Amino acid sequence: MEAFIERMIVEKNELQDKVTKLENFINGEKFKELKGLEQVYLKEQLKFMKGYLSVLRQRINFYNK
Repeated sequence: MEAFIERMIVEKNELQDKVTKLENFINGEKFKELKGLEQVYLKEQLKFMKGYLSVLRQRINFYNK
């Protein structure tokens, strides 16, 4: 496997971990204590992180055909 694909896989795994942690935080009690705008920003951040994760998965699948 080429080095750049291996780097993408590492990046995908790290990002997946961050997405999971942010999802858990958003679904937890501490999130409810944040001001409304901060909640909006974190939800928006999660949305873009998931989009980025999706693109990484697609690229990895493309090169691993």
